[in-house]
Amino acid sequence: MAKHWCGSFIVFFALLMAGFGGLTIVIDPYFHYHKPLESLEYRIYNERYQNDGIVKHFDYDALITGTSMIQNFKTSEMDALFGTHSIKIPFSGAAYKEVSENIERAISANSNLKTVVWGLDYNRFYGDFNATRYESYPTYLYDDNPFNDVNYFFNKSVAISDTYKNVIEFTNEGGHTTTFDEYNNWNGAHVFGKEAILSQISRPNKTQDVAYSKLNPQNIEQNVLTLVKAHAEIDFYLFWTPYSIISFDIENQRGELKNILKWEKEAIELMYPYKNLHLYSFFDEFDMITDLDNYKDILHYSEDVNSYILESMAKKDHEVTADNYEAYCQNIWDFYTQYDYDSIYE
Repeated sequence: MAKHWCGSFIVFFALLMAGFGGLTIVIDPYFHYHKPLESLEYRIYNERYQNDGIVKHFDYDALITGTSMIQNFKTSEMDALFGTHSIKIPFSGAAYKEVSENIERAISANSNLKTVVWGLDYNRFYGDFNATRYESYPTYLYDDNPFNDVNYFFNKSVAISDTYKNVIEFTNEGGHTTTFDEYNNWNGAHVFGKEAILSQISRPNKTQDVAYSKLNPQNIEQNVLTLVKAHAEIDFYLFWTPYSIISFDIENQRGELKNILKWEKEAIELMYPYKNLHLYSFFDEFDMITDLDNYKDILHYSEDVNSYILESMAKKDHEVTADNYEAYCQNIWDFYTQYDYDSIYE
C-alpha cells in the first residue's frame, strides 16, 4: 500500500510539473520560444528576462536601446518619423558591453534590422570596457543550451507570477499586451523639477581638478565600433544621453569636468569616420539642459526630451560630424567650464 501510494504521488507530481512546464512553454511569457500568442495578452515589463525573446521572435526592422535613459521613448513616434517598424529594448543600469552584446543578438536573429537608435550614457564612455551586470541575468535564457531551460519552464515563480498572473489572469481581466510606447515608460510615475532633484542629492565639496590622462578607447572600440564596422548595412543613430546641468556641477565639484569634456572630444574622433554611424549630442541645447523641469533626478529626463531627440535625428539636427565637432566641443567647453553652478542652489 505504501509503495503504491508513493508511486502514485510520484506520478501525480511528475504530471503536475509537466503541466506547469508545458503551460509555460506554450504561453511563453518571456518569449523564449515564440512571439506572443494572438489569443492572449502579455504584460511586458521584465527587461532582462524578456528582452532576449523580444529581439529573437518579434517582427521589427528597427530598435531603440540603451539604459533607463531610453525607457520613455515611444516607438510609434520613431515609426512615424523614420518609416520603421521598431521595438524598444531597455537595460536599466547597463554598461556599453551588455547593450552591445544584445544588439549583436538582435542582428543575428533578424536579418531585416536596418536601424538602431542607441543611447550612450555620458558617464560610461570613459568607463571599464568589460563592465557588466551579469549577476542580475537569467543566463539560461541567453545561451543556446536547451537543457538548462528547465530553470525557465519548471520554475514555480515563473509559472505563478508570469505565466498565470501576467498572461492568463491579465488576459481574463481585460488587459492588453504592453506596447513599446508603454514598455517601462516611467514618465507619469515621478515628480520633475528643481525641488524634487535637490531633495535627492548632497552637493560634493569642491576639489582640485584631477590630472588629465588620455581616454582609454577600448570601451568605444570594443563595444560600439566593432558592431558599426561589422554591419555596414545598418544605420546606427547614437546619442549621448543628455544629463541635467546638476550632473555637470557634480563633476565640476569633483574636479573631473574638464577631463570628461576632453574625453568626449577624443571619443567623437574615434566615431566620425564611419558612414553608417550618426552621432548626436544635445549638450549644446543649453536651455534644455539647464531647465530642471525636464528632469526627475540629475540624469533622467522626461518623455518630452525623448521625443525631441527623435525629432532632431529625423531632421539631422544636433548631429556631430567631422566638419562641426571641433566647434561643438569648443562651444560646450566654454559653456560648462564657465557656468555659474552656484546659482543652481540659490
